[in-house]
Parts: sequence; structure tokens; C-alpha cells
Amino acid sequence: MAGDDPLLAAAEGVLRGNDLGDYTKPSPRLYPHQWNWDSALVAIGWAHLDWPRAAREIESLLEAQWTDGMLPHIRYNPTVTDYHPGPEWWPDVPVRRKGVRTSGISQPPVLGAAVHTVGLLQPDASTRLTWWARVYDPVREALLYFARHRTVGGSPLVAIIHPWESGLDNSPRWDFAVRGGLRPSRPYRRVDNTIVAAAHRPTQADYDLYMHLVEWIAADYRVGSRLAQAPFLVYDALFNAAWFRSALDLNRIAAALDRPPAVSDADLDAFRAAYHATLWHAPSLLFRDVDVRGGTQIPVDTVAGLIAIYGGLVSADQAAAMMARYRQRCRGCRMVPSVPPDQPAFDPHRYWRGPVWVHVNWLIVRGLEALGLRDEAASLAEETLALVRRAGLHEYYDPYTDAGLGGPDFSWPAALAIDLVRRPVAGA
Repeated sequence: MAGDDPLLAAAEGVLRGNDLGDYTKPSPRLYPHQWNWDSALVAIGWAHLDWPRAAREIESLLEAQWTDGMLPHIRYNPTVTDYHPGPEWWPDVPVRRKGVRTSGISQPPVLGAAVHTVGLLQPDASTRLTWWARVYDPVREALLYFARHRTVGGSPLVAIIHPWESGLDNSPRWDFAVRGGLRPSRPYRRVDNTIVAAAHRPTQADYDLYMHLVEWIAADYRVGSRLAQAPFLVYDALFNAAWFRSALDLNRIAAALDRPPAVSDADLDAFRAAYHATLWHAPSLLFRDVDVRGGTQIPVDTVAGLIAIYGGLVSADQAAAMMARYRQRCRGCRMVPSVPPDQPAFDPHRYWRGPVWVHVNWLIVRGLEALGLRDEAASLAEETLALVRRAGLHEYYDPYTDAGLGGPDFSWPAALAIDLVRRPVAGA
């Protein structure tokens, strides 16, 4: 399918190089297992190359589902032993399939939306509907896990219990928790900063918090019954936007299958109202996260506040204003920096504290497109493709120099570059 386009050839080469048959590892060395939102988004790229392989990517992810419906953020490869934290930090996980080893937390729930997109990329309607019917129930259970086990105080918003669940691990949004000085009770050995430059990775203080929370969660996986005691409890703007978009897309699948909606219109309306009332920060034209324990918005602006555009939670006018303000604040940067450079914690090299991430750009592109903001969507898509053509398929990128950072030969920029080329913004 690559034709004469070097980017498509390179992207396909990365996906095939990282393909382990049942799932695609995110990168050759840094991330050797199956990750939740990585696989969901990578399946979209596979759907352009090999549709049955895309379906298998998602089915493999679902094989790690827990008995309560949760879909963990990592499904461990049993042949890999040099990774931290390994499955020994998550003993006795309540998986449905005996012998599967997983982590004890989840990740942004983009799966429902990804299943919808992968299905639409199957041109044969019978094959599409048969596959949707096969995966619908477990995908629905994965989404509703959060409504059933991660809500507090009567709000329909979903609370996360670990920075890793946000997908944006060391975002400055979580510095308030890092400053608490929490540490695990036992020693641990990191591997990530021996593969990638330590200056590009979370700090040791970040990891002390991460591992303390791992111990708290693994002590009793029934976290829904003890959310009030969680050391870290946050309404994350990105996570909740992803939940809402997956709910909308699962309802579209349900309609195609002639089933009742996964989430009722009344519940969607209540969720949308709570999202705006709780997370909107008018002075920055952005949604902010909320520290549930403290009962206050976290005073940090990041790209997470734009993902409501992807989620279908804002109007076209509001989305246009949000993007215009963010671009203004990021003048001189490649879009979209994960943190605006006017924020005190901005760092152009360190993971989620400033670098550009292709999959985040992709989420925003598809959200703008759905709202009819096709010029803005096409511009960001072109800017994103120009970045990867110049710098290669890396984990993330310096927003000033375009230099590729983090892991090389990364799967989700490869998959989503394929999608942006093969499925250009409609009507642009």
C-alpha cells in the first residue's frame, strides 16, 4: 500500500517490525508489552494495511479484561523479564482469562471509539457488523467499568487513581502529588532511563509517587469501595473526554446492531454538563483537571484541556476559540506542545512536559474534523505529517527543533500517520 510515499513505507515498516502477531509493541525496546490505548490507536493504522490484523489487535487487548470489566493498561508479555514494574508488582490480578498477567490500573478509554473507526474501515458491511457484534459486549463493559467503580460524590465524571492512568504520566498537572513526597515501602529498579536519556524521562521523585500508588492499589483491587482514601484521585480532562467520545461511538455501534444504547442520552447530557461545570477554566479557554480530594481545579494548563474537542464535548465555535488561544500561547512552537511554553513547568524535552505527540495531534485533528472545522483540522494534519516526514517516527518531538525524542521506531505515530495520509480530512 506504500506506493511511492516514503512515509507510508517507513510507517508500515515500523508496524511490521513491532508486530508480535497478536499485538504490536509500542517500540522495539522501551515498551515490550501490550499497552491499552497504544493498541487501540495502532489498530486504526493496521486497518489500512491488513484489516484482520487490526481486528486481532483489539481482540488480543480484550483478552486481558478483568472480571469487573476493567481493561488494564498493560498486558504483560511472559517472555520479557527486564521491565519495571513487572507483573510481580501486581499479584493475583482478577483477570477473566486464566494465566494472563496484567497491571492493576487502566488508561484513557479510547477503545470504543477505535473499534468504531476500525469497523468503518472494513468495506464489507457484513464483516463489519459481525465483528462489532463479537466485541461489543466486552468493549461496553470496559467503558461502563468507570461509571460503576470510579465515580464519587454523585458526579458522573470518572476519577483516575494513578498518573499512569492519564496516559500523560509526568504531566505538570500531577506535580502537586509529587510534592507530597510519597514513596514505596520497598526498593525498585528503573529500566526506562537506561534505554532513553534520563533528561527525557520522569524524575525519580515522579517514580517514587508512581510506585507508592502501585502498592496502594495492589493491596486491594476493589478500588471502587475505597476511592475516598485514594492518595491520588483526579478528574482528568483528557481521560473524561475520551470516555465520552467512546460512549458516543459505542452508541453508534449499538444502533448499527439494533441494540439499546450503551449510555443513555440522559446520562450523556448529565456527563456533558458536569464536565463543563467542573473542568472549564474560562480565563485560559481550556478545560483543567480537578484534584478531587482537595476539591479544586489544578492550576496548570496542558494539551489535555483540548481533548474535549475530540470528545465531542464542545461546539465548533468553542473549539475554534480554544485552538486559537492555544496556538497564540505556543507561538514559535511546532503544534501541539503537550504544555504551553508560558507554563512554569514547561520542558521541551521531558516526556509530557512540553514535547509534541503525534497521537494527541491526531485526536485533535479528528475532533476538529467532526465539528466541521476542516481548515483547522487539515492544517494540523499537514503540520503533523510534515513533522514525521522530517524527523522520523519517534515517541515524541521537541516543539522547537522537531528533533525526535524518546523511543525510536514508535508504533502509534506510524499507525496514525498512515491514517492521516490514507484518510485525509474530509472536504478539506
